[in-house]
Amino acid sequence: MSSVPDNESHWNAGRVAVLLSGSVLAVIGVCLLLGGVALGLAHGFARDGDGYYTTGTERLETGTHAITVEDVDLGNETADLIPEDALGRVRVRAERPDGRPVFVGIGRERDVDAYLRGVARAELDDVDPPEYETHRGDAPRRPPTAARFWVASASGPGRQALDWDVEGGQWSVVTMNADGDPRVVVDADVGAKVGWVLWAAIGLFVAGLGLAVGGGLMIAMAARRPRDAGA
Repeated sequence: MSSVPDNESHWNAGRVAVLLSGSVLAVIGVCLLLGGVALGLAHGFARDGDGYYTTGTERLETGTHAITVEDVDLGNETADLIPEDALGRVRVRAERPDGRPVFVGIGRERDVDAYLRGVARAELDDVDPPEYETHRGDAPRRPPTAARFWVASASGPGRQALDWDVEGGQWSVVTMNADGDPRVVVDADVGAKVGWVLWAAIGLFVAGLGLAVGGGLMIAMAARRPRDAGA
């Protein structure tokens, strides 16, 4: 009895396994390649002149004394595991339409809570469109410019921009009129600057290229029939 059918069966089974493995590797490789290209394009074209990836400008408006973004949790344990440079920088810009002095600041959540305790404020829950949770209260005991707990702040007429080297902890972002008066109306945007995007793009591209080439070679090998396969 000839063993040709058994040899043919084993060869076909092995070819299918290699073909499937090669196809999976090729698909993963192409996805990584596309991810690398997307990050590379973002690094090259999506940043502004200062190197920040920036959101669109949003009009924020409230009749209270402050607009806040609360519960920004950058837990200490997680941040300790990440190199400082990888966390990057954050920029918050705010400008009153009438050009009058505006204040924008970032502080530890406990300090901001203490400062705004009993103060009328609007907590920003969503940006597009802006939605707020309003907390009733009175005027602040002192204007925000007189407080000393801010880790980063900017104030004055026209567009104000604060830059903050991101670090672990629980944070709040606050924008107010510089004198603490009610009715806050600002045009604001947020930007981030990170140094790892280009390296991530290169890493994804190289890894994707390697997997795609490897998968292609496996597919080519599976498609080739050994000379003695039909003997």
